[in-house]
Amino acid sequence: MTHLKLYIPFFFLTTLLSSALVSADSQRPDTPKWEHGTIIAASPDWEKVFYGTPSMEIMADGTYVFTHDWFGPATHGERTFVYQSHDQGKTWEKVSEFPDQKSGSIFRLGDTLYHIGFFRPGKQGMSNECIAIRRSDDQGKTWTVPTDEKHGLLCADDRYYSDPVPVLLHDGRVFWQVDRVDASRKDWPPYDSLVISAPQDCDLLDAANWTRSTDVKWDKNWPYRGWLEGNCVACPDGSVSVFMRVEDWGCEGGPGKHVARLNLSQDGKTLEFAKFLNDFPGGHSKFCIRWDEVSKKYYALTSWIQPGQKGPRNTLALVSSPDLDNWTVNRVIYHHPDGINGFQYVDWRIVGDDIHFVCRLGWFGKNMHDSNYMVFDVVKDFRK
Repeated sequence: MTHLKLYIPFFFLTTLLSSALVSADSQRPDTPKWEHGTIIAASPDWEKVFYGTPSMEIMADGTYVFTHDWFGPATHGERTFVYQSHDQGKTWEKVSEFPDQKSGSIFRLGDTLYHIGFFRPGKQGMSNECIAIRRSDDQGKTWTVPTDEKHGLLCADDRYYSDPVPVLLHDGRVFWQVDRVDASRKDWPPYDSLVISAPQDCDLLDAANWTRSTDVKWDKNWPYRGWLEGNCVACPDGSVSVFMRVEDWGCEGGPGKHVARLNLSQDGKTLEFAKFLNDFPGGHSKFCIRWDEVSKKYYALTSWIQPGQKGPRNTLALVSSPDLDNWTVNRVIYHHPDGINGFQYVDWRIVGDDIHFVCRLGWFGKNMHDSNYMVFDVVKDFRK
């Protein structure tokens, strides 16, 4: 077995939850074990089955719900897997799964849980790259099935994509960023950006209740390669902006420092490019920005690239901002010097003085991107 070489300084290690390793008997015997926090799911074959797009929600009664999907040569079709925890993430149980949908975000309104994400309906005459939403009234054990525009099919007129970016609940509405495929572009990422929003008290499965913004196209004259995976964020003045991951690897001024800010009109119908932020730690990979009411700051867990770092995702950092323009690295959560490892696509919630998070983990697998673990952990006393 490969020797574990995770480096976490002592004062960082004390911020994490005590280890509670979950049995992974179905794994290949040569898979190195992860020994921090809790393993929610482990790939049975790190060369052929990869786990992606973690998302987490905490229900009103304290039940944690977690979703992820899979990809790789030994998987069969799109599929989302659903887990529950009744002890704040110490143990997890798989409770359901559903086909044809992946790369989604879960969120709740009251006791109702939703999953919104990328959907392949497999229907003749319809785009097979749609956006759909499902509802669960039993905390993820059973789900509605998207069938048409009245029953969960939201964007089906063109090719779309999504990832588990945060769902913003703000001023009585639900906001979510969507990537639309620009077929004229041959390089990656080939996406335009838009926002869909709806009143919180409406039937969210009815596409007619959603407002769709204008698309913002990527300008080929901009200095980077493209954008994707945007965060809808409520700004200090009450307006909504979108912060886009920017692919700046190999570009001048990069890597890993840039995000783009787009501004949404009050009626949700117009989205416009505002500016690039040139010092956002970890802007090259998916991030999740959330507001902390206690400290009056915005926080994110990002794949920060340190000077001289070998890989793009082998440092996970907590960063914060008082105003969404100026960002500071507060602490390193995970770090390993080997670029084969990746700590990435983190979703999280504030629980008291701590951050509870889920992470897609490539740990001595095929590479840093092709993740072989889904893990849960805790950052203790994050405001310190």
